[in-house]
Amino acid sequence: MNLPQRSSECCECGYPIQRRLRQNGGSPLRIVTRIPLNKRTPIRSTKRSASAAAAAWSKLTRSGASLNIEDFLTFRLTRLSNALRTNMTKRYLEEFGLSLPEWRLLALVTRFSPLRFSELTNRSSMDKGQVSRTLRVMTKRGLTKMKALKRGSAYAEALAAPVIVSVTAKGKGLYKAVLPTAQRRQAEILLTLNESERAALYNTLDKLFATVGGATGADDAE
Repeated sequence: MNLPQRSSECCECGYPIQRRLRQNGGSPLRIVTRIPLNKRTPIRSTKRSASAAAAAWSKLTRSGASLNIEDFLTFRLTRLSNALRTNMTKRYLEEFGLSLPEWRLLALVTRFSPLRFSELTNRSSMDKGQVSRTLRVMTKRGLTKMKALKRGSAYAEALAAPVIVSVTAKGKGLYKAVLPTAQRRQAEILLTLNESERAALYNTLDKLFATVGGATGADDAE
């Protein structure tokens, strides 16, 4: 048998609550109470202070037990790289009708032209397939040109011929137009650091790269 609802007030805050009294086979009466939002336990912030976050690196042990995912070097470098690309590089490249991959390859081909496709791929640190797709677009736009080298024997001809990539006059002109803007934006970011910080950062990045190894980077591509 269900009894009618009746309203009452919380004895501590005076907030109206609803109680439903129900008789259920001799079981105890169940009271359902609605707690106001301003009386609920607040969710504690998990954000660490800057000093606590920095301590994860300054007091680092070989086990790395103090590192959270946001402390990982890969996480922090990727986050910075993505922010620079989105908030800086993409913005000025849009003014010149270039994508990020196109600008990277254009900068490298202009500096080292002519060069083999394989060398361009290594220098760009890009995927071979992405380099190939991007170069096809750039060639259609008249920014670069590609030429397959001829081999001297039938056996050699059966193999994939090396492809030489070079820049056109149009591509070189576009590079010269973009470069001053790219240099100025890079300088603006770097000048937020003082001279000793810039030198330390440069040397630190070189040291880390020498440790992990890998292909030659794209020197001034972005």
